[in-house]
Amino acid sequence: MQKIDIKDLLSKYKTGTISEEELSLLEDWYLQWQVSSHKIDDEEFEKLKDEVWQTLMVLPPTSKPRSVWPRVSIAASILILLSVGLFLFSREKKTQEKQDQQVVKNDVAPGSNKAVLTLANGAHILLTDAKNGKLADQNNMQISKTADGRIAYTKSGHSSPNTDNAPAYNTMTTPRGGQYQLSLSDGTKVWLNAASSITYPVVFSGTKRNVEITGEAYFEVAHNKDMPFVVSSGNQKIQVLGTHFNIKAYADDDAMSTTLVQGSVLVENLTSGKTRKLTPGQQANIALKKGDIHISKVNTDEVISWKNGYFIFDNEDITSIMKMLSRWYNVDVVYSHINKNEKFGGTFSRSSNLSEIFANLELVGKVHFNIINKKILVTN
Repeated sequence: MQKIDIKDLLSKYKTGTISEEELSLLEDWYLQWQVSSHKIDDEEFEKLKDEVWQTLMVLPPTSKPRSVWPRVSIAASILILLSVGLFLFSREKKTQEKQDQQVVKNDVAPGSNKAVLTLANGAHILLTDAKNGKLADQNNMQISKTADGRIAYTKSGHSSPNTDNAPAYNTMTTPRGGQYQLSLSDGTKVWLNAASSITYPVVFSGTKRNVEITGEAYFEVAHNKDMPFVVSSGNQKIQVLGTHFNIKAYADDDAMSTTLVQGSVLVENLTSGKTRKLTPGQQANIALKKGDIHISKVNTDEVISWKNGYFIFDNEDITSIMKMLSRWYNVDVVYSHINKNEKFGGTFSRSSNLSEIFANLELVGKVHFNIINKKILVTN
């Protein structure tokens, strides 16, 4: 059937200027219309029909008086169908708008700078609420919150009591949905990702600078050839003199990884005693409770994208992506009939609301997300 402008034909019918050919097209269109696919309850349909008939009763007759009533019936039916269609379209649009509003209402804002600093004496400082400036004095070091939101250690000349002269260790912890920056007493810079922690001495002493982390952290280590910087995490130990590298060691991941950006590092598997030296662009992966160290070439920009305010996904499966998103947006994830082998890619700002990322992932893959408070339902 040729394409026709129903509104134009109805307008001509109302004014009595419709031709026999156009009237036949209008009738044919009506006869081929399938109402069964449009659902509307009887009360709404009858109300619309009455309104249309009242309108038809005041319309001028066509220039062709013969067979007027059957064609009025057809035109009335057409108008009813059009009215029903308009009603359904309007209702569906309102429903969609309501659903969109619900999505926005249930949307999840991104994480932010949030952390707790636990001092050696057990005191807790909530860094999110802390004002800029001095927070505490420890072992001739002043702990301050800088204007750009970092924690920094600088020499102060004031010391807090330390009765046993043992090294004082502080711990910074970020929750899910949090991140923080830290400058250690030796000048080393640390970026702490969500759901992570770092334990470190207020002042480094002895022959090594030892720190311990959980979760994920990026280090820019201040060079000191006489005092190597050592990071312990689970069953791995990383030793450096001065370099830039990323460590990812979440308990719910299958492996721990160390990625070298600049300089060199020595990675040791504490389970087997095996060691491997990395060059820039290499990543060492240690499977949990296994002795092997697997070395691979990686895109370092992708690995440390979180530090620079982005998620970069390159051929990642949905469960890996959701692990990263759940930590940053502080949400729980439930899966239902998903294809875990499907791969996704894309670059997303960590300052985006969660719905924006989901909308883009749905465009490139067979996946759908429902946000229900702080839970995400992922379906195929």
